[in-house]
Amino acid sequence: MQRVSFNETGREETEGHSSKGNQPKWLSAGKWYKADHMGYEGLAEVLISKLLRKSNVPEYVEYEPVLIEFDGKRVPGCCSDNFKTQDEILIPIERLHRAYCGRGLAQQIARMELPNKISYTVDFVEKTTDLKNFGAYLTIILELDSLFLNEDRHTNNIAVIRNEKTQQFRLCPVYDNGLSLLSDWNDYPIDQDIYQSISRVQAKPFDRNFDEQAEAAEQLYHPQLKLHFTRKDLAGILAELRDYYSAEILDHVERIVLEQMRKYPPFFRRDCRDG
Repeated sequence: MQRVSFNETGREETEGHSSKGNQPKWLSAGKWYKADHMGYEGLAEVLISKLLRKSNVPEYVEYEPVLIEFDGKRVPGCCSDNFKTQDEILIPIERLHRAYCGRGLAQQIARMELPNKISYTVDFVEKTTDLKNFGAYLTIILELDSLFLNEDRHTNNIAVIRNEKTQQFRLCPVYDNGLSLLSDWNDYPIDQDIYQSISRVQAKPFDRNFDEQAEAAEQLYHPQLKLHFTRKDLAGILAELRDYYSAEILDHVERIVLEQMRKYPPFFRRDCRDG
Protein backbone atom coordinates (compact mmCIF):
# COMPACT_ATOMS: atom_id res chain seq x y z
CA MET A 1 0.00 0.00 0.00
CA GLN A 2 1.34 3.42 -0.94
CA ARG A 3 1.15 6.05 1.80
CA VAL A 4 2.02 9.74 1.86
CA SER A 5 1.73 12.38 4.58
CA PHE A 6 0.77 16.02 4.04
CA ASN A 7 0.13 16.86 7.69
CA GLU A 8 2.80 19.57 7.47
CA THR A 9 2.02 20.66 3.90
CA GLY A 10 -0.51 23.21 2.69
CA ARG A 11 -2.97 22.30 -0.02
CA GLU A 12 -2.81 23.56 -3.57
CA GLU A 13 -5.48 25.98 -4.73
CA THR A 14 -6.55 25.05 -8.24
CA GLU A 15 -8.62 27.08 -10.67
CA GLY A 16 -11.76 25.57 -12.13
CA HIS A 17 -12.24 23.01 -9.41
CA SER A 18 -15.23 20.72 -9.13
CA SER A 19 -18.66 22.29 -9.08
CA LYS A 20 -19.21 20.31 -5.87
CA GLY A 21 -16.28 21.77 -4.00
CA ASN A 22 -12.51 21.94 -3.99
CA GLN A 23 -11.08 18.46 -3.52
CA PRO A 24 -7.94 18.47 -1.32
CA LYS A 25 -4.90 18.44 -3.65
CA TRP A 26 -1.14 18.61 -3.25
CA LEU A 27 1.75 18.88 -5.72
CA SER A 28 4.88 17.12 -4.48
CA ALA A 29 8.01 15.91 -6.32
CA GLY A 30 6.36 16.19 -9.71
CA LYS A 31 3.19 14.33 -8.71
CA TRP A 32 -0.35 15.45 -8.00
CA TYR A 33 -2.14 13.90 -5.04
CA LYS A 34 -5.90 14.09 -4.50
CA ALA A 35 -7.75 12.91 -1.39
CA ASP A 36 -11.27 11.50 -1.50
CA HIS A 37 -13.65 14.28 -0.60
CA MET A 38 -17.22 13.11 -1.20
CA GLY A 39 -16.93 9.35 -1.55
CA TYR A 40 -14.56 7.32 -3.70
CA GLU A 41 -13.23 9.80 -6.29
CA GLY A 42 -9.77 8.24 -6.16
CA LEU A 43 -11.17 4.83 -6.98
CA ALA A 44 -12.99 6.28 -9.99
CA GLU A 45 -9.84 8.02 -11.25
CA VAL A 46 -7.67 4.92 -10.86
CA LEU A 47 -10.18 2.47 -12.31
CA ILE A 48 -11.03 4.57 -15.36
CA SER A 49 -7.39 5.31 -16.18
CA LYS A 50 -6.50 1.61 -15.98
CA LEU A 51 -9.48 0.64 -18.15
CA LEU A 52 -8.36 3.20 -20.72
CA ARG A 53 -5.20 1.17 -21.24
CA LYS A 54 -7.45 -0.99 -23.39
CA SER A 55 -8.91 1.75 -25.55
CA ASN A 56 -8.17 4.00 -28.50
CA VAL A 57 -7.92 7.09 -26.29
CA PRO A 58 -4.62 8.57 -27.50
CA GLU A 59 -3.51 10.25 -24.28
CA TYR A 60 -4.85 10.18 -20.75
CA VAL A 61 -3.58 10.74 -17.23
CA GLU A 62 -2.70 7.54 -15.37
CA TYR A 63 -3.67 7.45 -11.70
CA GLU A 64 -2.49 5.17 -8.91
CA PRO A 65 -4.13 4.59 -5.50
CA VAL A 66 -2.60 6.10 -2.39
CA LEU A 67 -3.48 6.53 1.27
CA ILE A 68 -3.11 10.20 2.19
CA GLU A 69 -2.54 11.53 5.69
CA PHE A 70 -3.58 15.14 6.29
CA ASP A 71 -5.25 17.15 9.04
CA GLY A 72 -4.67 14.24 11.39
CA LYS A 73 -6.66 11.69 9.34
CA ARG A 74 -6.03 9.03 6.73
CA VAL A 75 -8.06 9.12 3.53
CA PRO A 76 -7.82 7.07 0.32
CA GLY A 77 -7.06 9.00 -2.82
CA CYS A 78 -4.98 8.91 -5.97
CA CYS A 79 -1.80 10.30 -7.46
CA SER A 80 -0.59 11.04 -10.96
CA ASP A 81 2.41 12.50 -12.71
CA ASN A 82 2.29 16.20 -13.50
CA PHE A 83 1.57 16.11 -17.24
CA LYS A 84 2.77 19.69 -17.87
CA THR A 85 6.36 20.70 -18.46
CA GLN A 86 7.95 23.62 -16.64
CA ASP A 87 7.07 26.04 -19.44
CA GLU A 88 3.47 24.89 -19.89
CA ILE A 89 0.22 26.09 -18.38
CA LEU A 90 -3.23 24.50 -18.38
CA ILE A 91 -5.92 26.75 -19.84
CA PRO A 92 -9.57 25.70 -19.37
CA ILE A 93 -11.66 26.51 -22.42
CA GLU A 94 -13.89 28.64 -20.20
CA ARG A 95 -10.96 30.94 -19.42
CA LEU A 96 -9.65 30.78 -22.99
CA HIS A 97 -12.96 32.09 -24.29
CA ARG A 98 -13.08 34.85 -21.69
CA ALA A 99 -9.59 35.97 -22.67
CA TYR A 100 -10.43 36.21 -26.37
CA CYS A 101 -14.11 37.17 -26.26
CA GLY A 102 -14.60 39.04 -23.00
CA ARG A 103 -16.98 36.56 -21.42
CA GLY A 104 -17.00 32.91 -20.45
CA LEU A 105 -17.82 30.10 -22.85
CA ALA A 106 -20.69 28.78 -20.74
CA GLN A 107 -22.43 32.15 -20.95
CA GLN A 108 -21.77 32.43 -24.68
CA ILE A 109 -23.37 29.10 -25.60
CA ALA A 110 -26.15 29.05 -23.01
CA ARG A 111 -29.00 29.88 -25.42
CA MET A 112 -27.74 27.92 -28.42
CA GLU A 113 -29.19 24.66 -29.70
CA LEU A 114 -27.21 21.60 -28.63
CA PRO A 115 -25.35 20.92 -31.91
CA ASN A 116 -24.49 24.61 -32.20
CA LYS A 117 -23.06 24.65 -28.68
CA ILE A 118 -20.65 21.89 -29.61
CA SER A 119 -19.69 23.17 -33.05
CA TYR A 120 -19.19 26.71 -31.72
CA THR A 121 -16.88 25.38 -29.00
CA VAL A 122 -14.83 23.32 -31.45
CA ASP A 123 -14.55 26.12 -34.00
CA PHE A 124 -13.51 28.61 -31.33
CA VAL A 125 -10.81 26.37 -29.86
CA GLU A 126 -9.38 25.38 -33.24
CA LYS A 127 -9.34 28.99 -34.45
CA THR A 128 -7.64 30.41 -31.37
CA THR A 129 -5.13 27.60 -30.80
CA ASP A 130 -4.43 26.25 -34.31
CA LEU A 131 -5.15 22.79 -32.95
CA LYS A 132 -6.60 20.22 -35.33
CA ASN A 133 -9.21 17.56 -34.65
CA PHE A 134 -10.51 19.18 -31.47
CA GLY A 135 -13.96 17.93 -32.53
CA ALA A 136 -12.83 14.31 -32.41
CA TYR A 137 -11.05 14.97 -29.09
CA LEU A 138 -14.16 16.53 -27.56
CA THR A 139 -16.36 13.74 -28.88
CA ILE A 140 -14.28 11.04 -27.24
CA ILE A 141 -14.46 12.94 -23.94
CA LEU A 142 -18.26 13.16 -24.13
CA GLU A 143 -18.50 9.48 -25.04
CA LEU A 144 -16.34 8.56 -22.05
CA ASP A 145 -18.46 10.75 -19.81
CA SER A 146 -21.63 8.98 -20.94
CA LEU A 147 -20.11 5.56 -20.29
CA PHE A 148 -18.61 6.40 -16.90
CA LEU A 149 -21.31 8.88 -15.77
CA ASN A 150 -18.98 11.84 -15.25
CA GLU A 151 -21.19 14.58 -13.86
CA ASP A 152 -18.45 17.22 -13.59
CA ARG A 153 -17.32 17.97 -17.15
CA HIS A 154 -18.02 21.69 -16.96
CA THR A 155 -16.17 24.14 -19.19
CA ASN A 156 -13.39 24.50 -16.62
CA ASN A 157 -12.77 20.75 -16.82
CA ILE A 158 -12.01 20.75 -20.53
CA ALA A 159 -8.68 22.37 -21.23
CA VAL A 160 -5.78 22.91 -23.60
CA ILE A 161 -2.10 23.29 -22.76
CA ARG A 162 0.02 26.25 -23.88
CA ASN A 163 3.78 26.50 -23.91
CA GLU A 164 4.59 29.96 -22.59
CA LYS A 165 7.91 30.13 -24.46
CA THR A 166 6.74 29.02 -27.90
CA GLN A 167 3.08 30.11 -27.49
CA GLN A 168 2.07 26.82 -29.08
CA PHE A 169 -0.87 24.78 -27.87
CA ARG A 170 -1.37 21.06 -27.50
CA LEU A 171 -4.33 18.90 -26.53
CA CYS A 172 -4.64 18.04 -22.88
CA PRO A 173 -4.63 14.37 -21.91
CA VAL A 174 -8.00 13.12 -20.68
CA TYR A 175 -8.09 13.81 -16.94
CA ASP A 176 -10.34 14.54 -13.96
CA ASN A 177 -12.81 11.65 -13.93
CA GLY A 178 -13.15 11.60 -10.15
CA LEU A 179 -16.84 12.48 -10.08
CA SER A 180 -17.78 9.45 -12.17
CA LEU A 181 -19.34 6.09 -11.36
CA LEU A 182 -21.64 7.60 -8.70
CA SER A 183 -18.58 8.40 -6.55
CA ASP A 184 -20.37 11.14 -4.59
CA TRP A 185 -22.25 9.03 -2.08
CA ASN A 186 -23.89 12.10 -0.58
CA ASP A 187 -25.96 12.36 -3.76
CA TYR A 188 -25.86 8.65 -4.66
CA PRO A 189 -25.88 6.62 -1.42
CA ILE A 190 -24.19 3.27 -1.75
CA ASP A 191 -27.26 1.49 -0.37
CA GLN A 192 -29.52 3.01 -3.02
CA ASP A 193 -30.52 1.02 -6.10
CA ILE A 194 -27.92 1.76 -8.79
CA TYR A 195 -30.54 2.09 -11.53
CA GLN A 196 -32.29 4.80 -9.55
CA SER A 197 -29.00 6.59 -8.96
CA ILE A 198 -27.91 6.32 -12.60
CA SER A 199 -31.21 7.82 -13.72
CA ARG A 200 -30.52 10.94 -11.65
CA VAL A 201 -27.01 11.75 -12.90
CA GLN A 202 -26.89 14.82 -15.14
CA ALA A 203 -24.28 15.56 -17.78
CA LYS A 204 -22.27 18.70 -18.54
CA PRO A 205 -21.40 21.04 -20.25
CA PHE A 206 -23.69 21.12 -23.29
CA ASP A 207 -26.75 19.18 -22.14
CA ARG A 208 -28.00 17.42 -19.04
CA ASN A 209 -28.57 14.20 -20.97
CA PHE A 210 -25.41 12.16 -21.57
CA ASP A 211 -26.75 10.36 -24.62
CA GLU A 212 -28.06 13.42 -26.40
CA GLN A 213 -24.82 15.29 -25.75
CA ALA A 214 -22.57 12.48 -27.02
CA GLU A 215 -24.81 11.68 -30.01
CA ALA A 216 -24.83 15.33 -31.08
CA ALA A 217 -21.02 15.34 -31.06
CA GLU A 218 -20.91 12.03 -32.96
CA GLN A 219 -23.18 13.41 -35.67
CA LEU A 220 -20.81 16.34 -36.11
CA TYR A 221 -17.46 14.57 -35.78
CA HIS A 222 -18.30 10.84 -36.06
CA PRO A 223 -18.17 8.19 -33.31
CA GLN A 224 -14.69 7.97 -31.81
CA LEU A 225 -14.46 5.78 -28.73
CA LYS A 226 -13.40 2.14 -28.97
CA LEU A 227 -12.79 -0.01 -25.89
CA HIS A 228 -11.66 -3.58 -25.50
CA PHE A 229 -11.53 -4.22 -21.77
CA THR A 230 -13.52 -7.16 -20.43
CA ARG A 231 -15.37 -8.13 -17.28
CA LYS A 232 -12.26 -10.04 -16.27
CA ASP A 233 -10.12 -6.92 -16.71
CA LEU A 234 -12.55 -4.95 -14.57
CA ALA A 235 -12.53 -7.54 -11.80
CA GLY A 236 -8.73 -7.69 -11.83
CA ILE A 237 -8.31 -3.94 -11.43
CA LEU A 238 -10.84 -3.77 -8.61
CA ALA A 239 -9.05 -6.64 -6.83
CA GLU A 240 -5.89 -4.50 -6.79
CA LEU A 241 -7.78 -1.84 -4.81
CA ARG A 242 -8.84 -4.05 -1.90
CA ASP A 243 -6.31 -2.46 0.47
CA TYR A 244 -7.85 0.96 -0.11
CA TYR A 245 -11.61 0.38 -0.37
CA SER A 246 -14.10 -1.97 1.22
CA ALA A 247 -15.58 -4.97 -0.56
CA GLU A 248 -18.95 -3.23 -0.43
CA ILE A 249 -17.66 -0.23 -2.39
CA LEU A 250 -15.76 -2.37 -4.90
CA ASP A 251 -18.80 -4.58 -5.54
CA HIS A 252 -20.96 -1.48 -5.92
CA VAL A 253 -18.62 0.04 -8.51
CA GLU A 254 -18.34 -3.25 -10.39
CA ARG A 255 -22.14 -3.41 -10.76
CA ILE A 256 -22.21 0.15 -12.08
CA VAL A 257 -19.53 -0.47 -14.71
CA LEU A 258 -21.14 -3.72 -15.83
CA GLU A 259 -24.45 -1.97 -16.26
CA GLN A 260 -22.83 0.77 -18.33
CA MET A 261 -21.03 -1.82 -20.46
CA ARG A 262 -24.39 -3.46 -21.11
CA LYS A 263 -25.96 -0.12 -21.98
CA TYR A 264 -23.29 1.02 -24.46
CA PRO A 265 -22.35 -1.96 -26.67
CA PRO A 266 -21.25 0.25 -29.62
CA PHE A 267 -18.20 1.32 -27.62
CA PHE A 268 -17.01 -2.29 -27.26
CA ARG A 269 -15.89 -5.11 -29.50
CA ARG A 270 -18.44 -7.91 -29.34
CA ASP A 271 -15.99 -10.33 -27.75
CA CYS A 272 -15.10 -7.90 -24.92
CA ARG A 273 -18.44 -7.45 -23.20
CA ASP A 274 -18.67 -11.13 -22.27
CA GLY A 275 -14.98 -11.69 -21.52
